[in-house]
Amino acid sequence: MDRNEIRSMYGIKDDALLDRTLKTYHEIDVPRLLSMAADGSNAIVDMAKGLVDDAMATHGADAELVYPETGYGLPAIFAWKGIENLTLEKAKEFLDSLPTAGESSVEDGMVAGENAMYAADIIEAIAYLNGKGNGFIPDRVLRALGLPLVDDTIPGAVVFLGGHVSGEDVSAMIRSVQGKGMVAIASGDYPALIQRQGIEMGLDRMLYPVGMFTGTVHALNFAVRAALTFGNVAGGDAEKLSDYLKKRPKVFVIQTGPLCALDAAFAFAALKHSACIVTDQNLPEIPGAVKVCKDHLSSIQTGIEERGIVINVEPIELPVPYGPSFEGELIRKPDTYVEAGGTRSTAFEVLLSKNEDSIEDGSIKMIGKEIDDFEAGSIIPLAMIVEVYGKDMHDDLEPVIERRFHSSINFAQGVWHAGQRDSDWVRISNKAKEAGFKLADLGKILVHKVKEEFGGIATRVQATIITDESEIQRRMPEAKEAYDRRDERMKGLKDDLVDDFYTCTMCQSFAPAHICIVSPERIGLCGAINWLDAKAGHEISPNGPNQPLKKEDAIDIDKGEFRGINDMISSASHGDIERICMYSLMDAPMTSCGCFEVIAAMTVDMQAVVLVDRDFPGMTPVGMKFSTLAGSIGGGRQTPGFMGIGRKYITSEKFISAEGGIARIAWMPKHLKDLIKEQFQRRCEDIGMPDLWNKIADETITDDAEGLMAWMAQVEHPALTMDPLL
Repeated sequence: MDRNEIRSMYGIKDDALLDRTLKTYHEIDVPRLLSMAADGSNAIVDMAKGLVDDAMATHGADAELVYPETGYGLPAIFAWKGIENLTLEKAKEFLDSLPTAGESSVEDGMVAGENAMYAADIIEAIAYLNGKGNGFIPDRVLRALGLPLVDDTIPGAVVFLGGHVSGEDVSAMIRSVQGKGMVAIASGDYPALIQRQGIEMGLDRMLYPVGMFTGTVHALNFAVRAALTFGNVAGGDAEKLSDYLKKRPKVFVIQTGPLCALDAAFAFAALKHSACIVTDQNLPEIPGAVKVCKDHLSSIQTGIEERGIVINVEPIELPVPYGPSFEGELIRKPDTYVEAGGTRSTAFEVLLSKNEDSIEDGSIKMIGKEIDDFEAGSIIPLAMIVEVYGKDMHDDLEPVIERRFHSSINFAQGVWHAGQRDSDWVRISNKAKEAGFKLADLGKILVHKVKEEFGGIATRVQATIITDESEIQRRMPEAKEAYDRRDERMKGLKDDLVDDFYTCTMCQSFAPAHICIVSPERIGLCGAINWLDAKAGHEISPNGPNQPLKKEDAIDIDKGEFRGINDMISSASHGDIERICMYSLMDAPMTSCGCFEVIAAMTVDMQAVVLVDRDFPGMTPVGMKFSTLAGSIGGGRQTPGFMGIGRKYITSEKFISAEGGIARIAWMPKHLKDLIKEQFQRRCEDIGMPDLWNKIADETITDDAEGLMAWMAQVEHPALTMDPLL
């Protein structure tokens, strides 16, 4: 690590302390490791004290230490110690209270690791206070990863620590992690090493650079926030936190190059978080905790085995890397070689059930020009048709499988997909084309993923990729007929007309106290599971997370309270949650896990409701940002007046219908309004309030309670004529 860069970023003036933290040894036995951890820890604590003094002189003793876009203050300190709000003055008192780290036993090593973690949390927060911080992973990113973490699409996380690795080995290790669908967190010299290899990092890549020196603490912050967000672990409950981290998320550390004293302390902090360490240094091995592996290319597999991670991603031969790491990748127009759809050209995608004789299993047909036949920047027509057969396949499963096209295609690096049906949009980057990606590879991806995920249902699968306009026009009517057929079936899917709702317990591995209840008119709060998905999930896996739930014995139809649901919830939560009202925000609302898309919250005057989604970082009229609100309702909590929901539920007829439905909505972020505009305006027409849309404020109008109340009075918002929520 570059000492001058560290001094500049953190404002460090004491070179002696800096030298102590960065001191390295080549021959390390247990006594030496303990001594290094103690010295590194004590030095970084003393350094933190000096930096706090400097910050108080600049910002004042009452300046608060916070990271951006989190509801957990300084997460490591909050999670383990329960301290929510830390001013500079309180930070100094906290650091003074830490015991001096000893060097006689493993227990001393754990104290050294804990102290170093706390000091690092404070140092990093001071860097943010001084306008130089970077590397913190916002809560919204963690929540967006919720479902993939839950269903093991993301099976674990790897923290890269240290450096001294060849560019070739860095590339191979990162590609291995990405190909296995794991989160990668780069600290120490690794961000610079990765950048030099031309590998893109960022919050949309599942490859997060958290910086050098004390930035490693952001990897620990990521782990503890998973427990706080999904596990209903309260800040300061160290025993419950420790138990949770033994199971989730599964993390291991790849440490390379000479070990410095600070990283020795961080190694013990990682062990406190149940991570295991794979190192290329001659460290003493500890079963299940420290493993020596000199071959960098084997280190990832070694870590997977040591941490007990199960990799479910099946390999697929493509000219570009493939895995969940690339799902959030954006491809801008200047970087696009060809694009299709998105109102720019004729395009559609469809999955159709066929009889067995018409399917050649594994076949991929290309009709029309290949990518090489188009000039760079071309806008092309494109149809992607997947045809399947299976004796248990039926029409209701078609849209369920078809919706998976989106993520399946986005897993390919350099390939971007949005939309669905005949409003899809595909871009293929210049880099993907240069790597050899073909349009026929889209068919290869779709056949592979359908067979991988739905092979028990769709036993024969073939794909046809078409770029010939006349052939697309010839095939389009069959696709539109399928869309219309599905829409007609969906119109009849109402809560009142079905006997069964479905449970979704996928999140229970992360949020043990939560069970999602999915109905035709209430999508799962993650936004990814609707009633048909859950029904299909049960058919595919009868003992899986989606189980039919008899409504039985209506207690209150308007609120959506049923004895059958209450009995199940009470039993599953061991009596912690006794009632659920499906359509109420105020009376026994459904619990939330942590990966909800939107939060519905009652306003300060208890007259209306505000909505805020996880992509909005600003303040809301209830006086809290999304991250703070989310911290109070996640992990299976039931909080009347506050509820996590899926975005599509907003435009459902059952949306908080017990409290008046969408007429209660007084505020939401502008980009959320834009996302749901078309469907929401239809609902406004349905309820006879066509002007409601214009009466809903956003952040361009106000972001505080007083401003919202004034706006509602000005526009005569209908919620003002309703009974108060409480």
